Amino acid sequence: MTKPGLAAVCDRQVVTRWLSVGLCVFTLVQVNYPILSPQPQLAVFAMLGLVICFLNIPVHPSLKNHPVARSTDITLAALATTCCGWIIVQNETFFETLWLDGSSLGNRAGFETTTDIAVGVLGLLLVIEAARRSLGLALPLLSGLFLLYAYIGPSMPDWFFPHRGYSIERIVAQAFLQAQGTFGVALSVMFTYVFLFVIFGAFLAATGATRFIIDFAQSVFGASPGGPAKVAVLSSGLMGSLSGSAVANTATTGTFTIPMMRSAG
Repeated sequence: MTKPGLAAVCDRQVVTRWLSVGLCVFTLVQVNYPILSPQPQLAVFAMLGLVICFLNIPVHPSLKNHPVARSTDITLAALATTCCGWIIVQNETFFETLWLDGSSLGNRAGFETTTDIAVGVLGLLLVIEAARRSLGLALPLLSGLFLLYAYIGPSMPDWFFPHRGYSIERIVAQAFLQAQGTFGVALSVMFTYVFLFVIFGAFLAATGATRFIIDFAQSVFGASPGGPAKVAVLSSGLMGSLSGSAVANTATTGTFTIPMMRSAG
């Protein structure tokens, strides 16, 4: 008989896989045949990514199957959907009848409503939590320090780059609500270029092309002095010539060559 906890984990994995497929399909379609405007398309991309992160990466490894932790993950995924959905609705002309004060979120820049700010604060916290789960504490702490510096600028000593400071509303607007922060250039490049190469790299790995490249590199340099390093360089170079993306390269050949070099010392 299947245990309830195991069934819940399996259900979550199924949902995550379907969401991942949806993310890939949406990206391929939207990049080639744009339907949404720039910021809403990035909001959909971020929404799917955040939901996948919260459902797939537990708040702590030891709490992976804990009922409370699972409920928390689902709640955070729902909140991420709500926050990104707000960005979509308040920017896409299709939902113009739902715009607050009759203007889009972009046209409300500098005059964001209380609801906008509340959504922005929550969305920013969700992004930081997703970064903590997937990358560790370093990036969230660094982000928190920069956000704090933006707020307490007037209180900084003369030798530590003081500035006039920014209100919480302006920080939240720039960091999440408008097109300069979360939905800025970095996410746009990820959506338009990098993620496509990651999909291509995954396709090469699934069809056996990556394995062929690694086997070829091993047949050339495997028995020579410093073989693992040479295999890693050649296989990464060949894979990079096909994918054109460092991220896709690391996600495919790196999963084999990096542990191989570590084991070789």
